[in-house]
Amino acid sequence: MPVSFSRLPRLVKQEVLTNMTPYDLFELYHCSKRCANLVPLGGTKKYQFSIDLPKLTISIRTGNFEHYTYSFGDILPGVIPAQSPKLQLKTFLLKLFDVFQFQQISCFNTGTSDFDTFASIAKILIERKCIIANLNFQIQQVREVELKNILENLQIVNCLNFPETVKLSSNFKCQLSRFPEEMYIRNSSWFGFDQLCSAVNSSVKIELSKSSLTVRHINSFLEKWKAGEFPEMTAFFISIRNSKFSENGQVLGIQLSQLTNWVNYPTVHRRFLGRHYGCVPGGIVVENVNGVKAVMNFESSSFFNFMVLA
Repeated sequence: MPVSFSRLPRLVKQEVLTNMTPYDLFELYHCSKRCANLVPLGGTKKYQFSIDLPKLTISIRTGNFEHYTYSFGDILPGVIPAQSPKLQLKTFLLKLFDVFQFQQISCFNTGTSDFDTFASIAKILIERKCIIANLNFQIQQVREVELKNILENLQIVNCLNFPETVKLSSNFKCQLSRFPEEMYIRNSSWFGFDQLCSAVNSSVKIELSKSSLTVRHINSFLEKWKAGEFPEMTAFFISIRNSKFSENGQVLGIQLSQLTNWVNYPTVHRRFLGRHYGCVPGGIVVENVNGVKAVMNFESSSFFNFMVLA
C-alpha cells in the first residue's frame, strides 16, 4: 500500500530532500503548499548565492559545496529563455527568495556598464536584509547620490573591491556604519581621512591606491594611534599609495627620506591574521600608549605601509 511522502518520519523526509538538487527543490516548491513547506528540510539554509551581472547568472552553492547555476544569457548551457534577460534575472531572483528564504550572498559581481540593473538588484538585497560576503563593483558610469545610499545600506562583510576603472568624484562621500573586513579601492581620491579613521574599527585589511591622503593626514592618523585613540581598532594592515607624497614631509617627527632607506631598517615583517596576510619590507617599529607595536614605512615616497604586530 503506497505511503504518502508527507506522512513519513521527519528524518526520512530530510534524508530524501537533502539529496535533491536546488533545481529539484525549486520544482517541488511549486507543486503544492504542502510541498513548499517541505523545502527547508533540504538544507536550504546553508545555501549561498552568487549574482554575476556580466554573465547574467545566479549560482547556488549548497552545504555540500556543489554548484548549480541559472543562466539568463547565452553564455552557459541550460539557459532560461527570456526576451529581457536582465529583467528575467531580477524576477527569478525574487522567486528564489520566496523558495529558499536565503540571506547569504557569497559574491555580487556588478560588471562595468549597467548601473540601473545593479541598483534595482541592490535595493532588493537591502529590503531582504541580505548579507553580502564580497562586492566586486566595476561600474564606470554611476549616479553618485544613489550609489552612496546603496553602499551605506548594503551589508558587505568580507570584501569590497573597487578597481582602478571606477572613478568617483572628490565630492563623493560615503560613510558606512560598518566597513567590510577587506577593502581594495584602486582609485580612492574620494576616500578621506574621516573614512579611514572609521574603517580601522571594523576592517582588517585596507589598501588604497591613487589616494588623496597626504603625509599630513598619515601623520595625524599615526598620532591618534600612538595616543590610543583607536581602542577598538581591528585593522592590522593598511597600505596607501599616493605618487604625490612630499619627500620633505615628516611622520611622528621622522623624515620620509629616513623611512624609505631600507639600509637603515633591513628587516622584513610578515604576519598572518586568519586568512589575511600583511608584509612590510623594512620600516621602523613604533609603539602606542597601550603597548601595541606596529611597523611602518614609505616605499619610494609613494607607498605608505602600516602593520600592527602580533
